[in-house]
Amino acid sequence: MLRIGCGKNVQQFGKKSKCGRVFIILSVVFFALMFFSANAVAEEKGPIKIGFIAPFTGNFAQLGKDMVAGLEMYLEEINYEMAGRKVELIIEDEGGNPAIAVNKARKLVTHDKVDLVAGVFMTSAAYAVAPVLEEAKTPLLISLSAGDDLTQRKRSMYLKRISFTGSELGMVAADYAYNKLGWRKAICFAFDYAWGHENIGAFQRVFEKLGGQVIQKVWTPVNTADFGPYVANLKRDADGIYDVITGGASIRFIKAVRSAGLLKKMQVITPGTGTDETLLPAMGKVGIGVLSVFPWSAALDNPENKEWSKKVQKKFNKGPTLGMALNYDAGRWINEAVIAVNGNVEDKDAFMKALSDVKMPKSLRGPLSLDKYGHVVQDIYVRKVEEKDGVLQNTIIDVYPQSGQFFTYDAEEYLKTPVGSRDWPPCKYCD
Repeated sequence: MLRIGCGKNVQQFGKKSKCGRVFIILSVVFFALMFFSANAVAEEKGPIKIGFIAPFTGNFAQLGKDMVAGLEMYLEEINYEMAGRKVELIIEDEGGNPAIAVNKARKLVTHDKVDLVAGVFMTSAAYAVAPVLEEAKTPLLISLSAGDDLTQRKRSMYLKRISFTGSELGMVAADYAYNKLGWRKAICFAFDYAWGHENIGAFQRVFEKLGGQVIQKVWTPVNTADFGPYVANLKRDADGIYDVITGGASIRFIKAVRSAGLLKKMQVITPGTGTDETLLPAMGKVGIGVLSVFPWSAALDNPENKEWSKKVQKKFNKGPTLGMALNYDAGRWINEAVIAVNGNVEDKDAFMKALSDVKMPKSLRGPLSLDKYGHVVQDIYVRKVEEKDGVLQNTIIDVYPQSGQFFTYDAEEYLKTPVGSRDWPPCKYCD
């Protein structure tokens, strides 16, 4: 029991004494003053402004809507309030063009005076936006863009990323293909742009280091509608295909591969974007058996993901997607950092440090933290498209715990080599 001094006598708190009553009154007054003072300071500073950039037009419009839905879902749960301050969310369309994204970033900084920018999908947009925010000393939290050099060779001290890179997915896929599936010869098939280049480059680098051979690399235009002619020219002596065709085109590619009978003799591994939950209903049973690597799945069996998935189903009358999941986590990440600085996001150095120091032992996708380069360290899951109770899902079949952007390589040595490109690494086993 708490004891307090009262003159020369010592009384026990809780007993009916004049001293005890005075102590209670003074304590109530003290804490009330502190409470109202803290709230007055928070109100005086105004709301914390979060700018959010995502695609709302073009091929990735639904992804952009899912990104916003995930973030807003988290903000609703905390009543749009962080560390006693209200939160104002200002949303801008990425526009499918880096120049548009830059204009939106400048508008958020100069006109809206945001305290942080989050989101961003297109790699080219992220590379263009990052210098704008660095110049303004405004934190940028990337929640979906995957370009390697955002947190590698062109990294900014004002940029942190909690999504993934194409390379880390490619490296995990190569290791799994060689060591778990027994592949020795592989075909790499991808769209001819940075996402494909970096994925394929990383896959080839690890696969050939382990002793395998990439015997064919196929690049197709992003607007490819018919994959039949490309599939007809694939070599038949490979053990499998690393497929970096994403979005709706992934459905057409998988159908073309199955129609050609290749799935009877080869396996297909893709980044998780190739069998995203939004694609599975349209992909149908032709997708059964396709493998993927990704840091999340709607079928991931942990308490946080299961409970959140139920909330998504109830709120939106549909299952969760990667855009929702990664941006729900982003909202929580921001809140953790704001709490760490007691809401004082105006102290940008302290706020950036807080964003770097966040650790989430339990998130929708498992434990999360950042490496010293500002990129997330997380579990990467190997998934397989299966049918359960009449519904297709990405079942978790293996996990690479706490895998980072450099995989098993020494970071500084890794950064001395080029980023994956159309011609690097060179295809020494291709005809």
